[in-house]
Amino acid sequence: MRGAIAKTQVEDIIAKAFGDKYIGTYDKKLYVWADDGGEEVQISIALTCPKVPVGAEAVQKPATMDFENNPDFAVPAPAAAEITPEETATLQDMLKKLGL
Repeated sequence: MRGAIAKTQVEDIIAKAFGDKYIGTYDKKLYVWADDGGEEVQISIALTCPKVPVGAEAVQKPATMDFENNPDFAVPAPAAAEITPEETATLQDMLKKLGL
């Protein structure tokens, strides 16, 4: 099958990049944990090898597949969730109404 070796290599790179947040492969999709603004959610990633590649003008091929030492492939740290003053006021109002 065309792309089978490449897909396995990409899966290994993704697993390494996500470390302990990599869950595994199920039904031909890769699953990882990701932060959704304070809540951990699962993200599924489907890998396909297109019959017709996109044009070079649309996507530039990286010189290497070095995900560890290439900042373009770095996984950004999730931003810390912050409670707004409006959310705090709403929460305090709810607690008061519930007698808590």
